[in-house]
Amino acid sequence: MNFKSKINKLTLFVLVLIVISAILMSPVQNGLCGETDVSCGGILGDSIGIPLFAFSLAIFVLLIILRWLPESVFRSWWRFSKYYFIPTVILIGIMPITSDSMIGPDREIMTWSMAILYSIISLILILYKSFKKDSTLSN
Repeated sequence: MNFKSKINKLTLFVLVLIVISAILMSPVQNGLCGETDVSCGGILGDSIGIPLFAFSLAIFVLLIILRWLPESVFRSWWRFSKYYFIPTVILIGIMPITSDSMIGPDREIMTWSMAILYSIISLILILYKSFKKDSTLSN
């Protein structure tokens, strides 16, 4: 399968995840939980919806960028992404849903922090591999 078609399929999949996560982020308004069921809203909204939305949005932007770059850059990014998500899921999973302190990390802060870190590292990797590829072509 051509890597551009892989990117297209991944982009479509990520768009579906964005829609699903948007629904999960407001489970009471979307009829997934009752108004008095606090645990359902916390699990669907805070534990699943927000992390899914944050990473889906980051991946969507990166896939749009990768669409116009060589396959070697995509493969390097894909290899990084596979190894980044396992510890991230574990780290987000062990964080408390809410923190007792004013500045202590909770699940939402950790999710957004890890998504931003993922985006920054991905962009640096993409830029590095793109410029490295360009410099080897000119020699």
